[in-house]
Amino acid sequence: MTNWDFNILSGVLETELVNAPENGIANFRGFSIDSRTIKSGEVFFAIVGDNNDGHQYVSQAFEKGASVAVINKSQIDKIKSSMTGPLFIVEDTHVALLEIAAYLRRHMETSFAGVTGSNGKTTTKEMLYAIADVNHKAFRSPGNLNNLYGLPISLGMMPEDTEYAVFELGISTPGEMSRLAAVIKPELALITNIGPAHLETLGSIENVVKAKFELIDTLPVGALVVLNADDTNLMTEAKRRNLSFIGFGIDNPTDFTATDLDVTEDGLRTFVVNGQQITLNAIGRVNVYNALAAIAASSVWGCLPEEWSKGLNAFIPDDLRMKQEQFNGLQLLIDCYNANPDSVSASLEAVKELNVSARKIAVLGDMLELGSSSDDLHRKAGQMAADAGIDYLFCLGPQSRHIRDGAISSGMNEGSVMHTEDKQDLLDSLLKIIEQGDLILFKASRGMELEKIIHGLKASAFKNN
Repeated sequence: MTNWDFNILSGVLETELVNAPENGIANFRGFSIDSRTIKSGEVFFAIVGDNNDGHQYVSQAFEKGASVAVINKSQIDKIKSSMTGPLFIVEDTHVALLEIAAYLRRHMETSFAGVTGSNGKTTTKEMLYAIADVNHKAFRSPGNLNNLYGLPISLGMMPEDTEYAVFELGISTPGEMSRLAAVIKPELALITNIGPAHLETLGSIENVVKAKFELIDTLPVGALVVLNADDTNLMTEAKRRNLSFIGFGIDNPTDFTATDLDVTEDGLRTFVVNGQQITLNAIGRVNVYNALAAIAASSVWGCLPEEWSKGLNAFIPDDLRMKQEQFNGLQLLIDCYNANPDSVSASLEAVKELNVSARKIAVLGDMLELGSSSDDLHRKAGQMAADAGIDYLFCLGPQSRHIRDGAISSGMNEGSVMHTEDKQDLLDSLLKIIEQGDLILFKASRGMELEKIIHGLKASAFKNN
């Protein structure tokens, strides 16, 4: 974003600047809620969170070069020692952050797309950005800045000359999607799929559908919708609403249907859509869906088939997201940024379809936030591992004991299945059995921190046997 002076902030937040600079004028560039990563010239919003209170870090933010801090009126006593820097004092710093984001959005001529779904949001966002960026000035929300704190910060990062912007929208509670959509006001909405995610807070698949479709409910007249035509939950709701949409899929004829699906010797996916050959630097049927979603959405922006191919061919999966890696003769499939039953199924399917003669090993951890369905869904994950032909299964976490039970009940040898709640214990056991050529899948919810086991494996004395 361009430099903005404090007068804009003062007007939007309807409050006076305290400790104004001597010259009376100062500029800011972007926003931050983290004093550890704030950059010089950014505005620091002191957010009161569940575990931390940003008001305790105002002085650190100024030391890092914050141009101004926005603080709650009720918290002034906590930061008296930090009163030397410019301050805006408001009733609620989070509301203030959303207000300045709304102001920025009103002054942007960029075309916005909002991407949501139970699985594939981030990958689809990155693929859509890759296509749009071939011949246009494009921007996407970075990393996992997909909530009511991250979206405003992302808006502050966006260059003024951006033509197309892709924002990921992540939710876990009813009503949250409407608030997110109000921040970016997209003219294009894309829902990748609906599955059993965040059941602990949303309660049921029906409620997941309602929560995701809040995005559709907030769209302006004339906005376009892109949906997965193979997803039964999406299609049922679209039919109920008599909703017009642009469809993508594999199994059902629709606007963008993949044909001639194939897998290269390296396990990478290829397919044809509307006459255009596509080669992905990614494995798994799930990434075909992600690519189709991006193609369908980019077509709304006028992107051409050759741009689909060029953009998707340049796309490289993020670390921890269905990433293939070679290490000392081992084939690692690292997909442990997040997990729910559908994404675990997709990862196991990807392992099953890889043409490898060596042993297949899966390290599966707890899938979090599944509520009362957790035991049963973990047990089904174990059954899927057995059906996928996994030779050795390592289960991490209290809930993953049900993965073990499901695998054994489906025919896996009990001696080939291990359960533990200790990462070091799992790593030690894994190191005892792995050998050259093994394919190892790592899959769990982010909170299980499976990457620590991966780092431990790489730092170990294991060598190519």
